[in-house]
Amino acid sequence: MAGVPSEIPEEVRRSTALFLSTVDRIAPGLVTGFYLVGSVCFGDFHARGAGRGRLGTASDIDFVAVTDRRAEPGDVEALAQAHAATVAQFPKPHFDGSVLTWADLAAGPEDCPDVPCAQESRFTAAGRDGINPVLFCELASRGITLRGPASSDVDVWADQDALRAFTVDNLSRYWRPWWEKNRHTSALSLAIGMSPWFPVWAVLGVSRLHYVLATGEMTSKCGAGRYAAREFNSRWQRIIAESLSLRTGGAEGRRSYRNPLARRRDTLAFLDATIDDALALA
Repeated sequence: MAGVPSEIPEEVRRSTALFLSTVDRIAPGLVTGFYLVGSVCFGDFHARGAGRGRLGTASDIDFVAVTDRRAEPGDVEALAQAHAATVAQFPKPHFDGSVLTWADLAAGPEDCPDVPCAQESRFTAAGRDGINPVLFCELASRGITLRGPASSDVDVWADQDALRAFTVDNLSRYWRPWWEKNRHTSALSLAIGMSPWFPVWAVLGVSRLHYVLATGEMTSKCGAGRYAAREFNSRWQRIIAESLSLRTGGAEGRRSYRNPLARRRDTLAFLDATIDDALALA
């Protein structure tokens, strides 16, 4: 694609190029803006990782496609076909995102209706996957432009107070119940807890939320791991290093757990303490 920044990973370039060329062929002029968000905009994209399937640690390709008008049934079908063609040829990494109008970007997540979107490469004609303050604030501050005006020149809602409130709500309503559910021993919780995905998702995920509340900024999973390694108690350095190593395939951190049950135990303990500490910052 002409004009695509050279630092974009090849896996991202090929999927986005196929999607845009396909939707342009089926519905010329429909997609007038296209932006990358998520791990790639933080320079933390990892096309491969430990584990498999939903329990793999690899990155997704996260995008925001923009149209001039609200998608009509024919437009949605064109978007669905283009997405299907993309994931059929390139099933991994997941190709996930939302299709918004320019007016949606300015209005923010609360005023955004259900829109065409994809999660874990599954396309939905009308949904709300990813329609939250994180998406809008990432786009406003770090979005990578592949089509349309530069993201810095687009009128994008970016309410920092709303981002902070969303972070607190995420800790209270998602992560605390998630910890409660996974700390109980069952065949499923043990299988999940012993996977490489578990510490990457939990340790680095909650560290990202702690970072938002402590600094007012956003960061990637690896950025959050580095932050936790600098700022958190020595009690947690082993599980932080393990999580960074699993996320980066050994490029950062260090693996030291021989027993995945011990790793699960420390992940849950870290989660419990860090949720409380993060909420105390609110």
